[in-house]
Amino acid sequence: MNNHSDSQPAKRSDDEFFSGYSRLPKGIKRFLLKFIPLLFVGVVLFGIFVPRVHDQFNPGKFSRGQFEGLLVGEPVPHLLVPRKGKIESGSQFSRYLLSGFSKSSVPAKVTDQIGKWVQIKGAAVHRNNLTVVATGGAKPIERPAGAPLQPEPGVPLGEFSLKGEILDGKCYPGVMKPGQGKTHRACAIRCISGGVPAVFLSHNEQGDPLYFLLADSNGKSVSKQVLDLVADPIQITGQVTQYGDLFLIKADPSTYQRL
Repeated sequence: MNNHSDSQPAKRSDDEFFSGYSRLPKGIKRFLLKFIPLLFVGVVLFGIFVPRVHDQFNPGKFSRGQFEGLLVGEPVPHLLVPRKGKIESGSQFSRYLLSGFSKSSVPAKVTDQIGKWVQIKGAAVHRNNLTVVATGGAKPIERPAGAPLQPEPGVPLGEFSLKGEILDGKCYPGVMKPGQGKTHRACAIRCISGGVPAVFLSHNEQGDPLYFLLADSNGKSVSKQVLDLVADPIQITGQVTQYGDLFLIKADPSTYQRL
């Protein structure tokens, strides 16, 4: 009877294994010295090139500040801010639409001061020539020295048929990037239903964006009547009036046509 075992001793594995209490194996160290720089370069390139093809940027900007001007209520609450310096031509005022914080209209603390000169603190959202200030209150002040006594009257431009889309005056110029698709539409509907001013975006023959406030045939603001048309291509035929750098189109909302 042979008691000798035929089994062979196990071969030692050359596979390297890292454990936290021992030194880093040489093979893994060499790999990491090559991989980490490549990973860093890849992340940088990803951050540079992907946003360019993702179409997520727009000219929208945020700024916080203090604004003084004449508070106007029609067709939507907005602030007339006197322009500084010598005005050779054009309007003496910049017109800033107003909204509340979040997706809401301005509170009663603001609208109670309509017709007065006020000081407002808040977050301004800018895009092209559209500015909306989100604020929670308005402090009455005296008319600043040298400020115009009254705003200029609107200039009737006649009847136009304009193609474009209805959007909200707050998230679209600011955070809604790129401002298209279902997410944009849902956000705009939520803003407008909450009281944020509705704005009609169209373009001139040169492709420049034009922003219009919406009013019905009686000059009252249009908002919840057009929620089912928000962010869809539409055509509006109505009377256009220019107030400085802001336009107003007056038409019965029932005549808006989906394209």
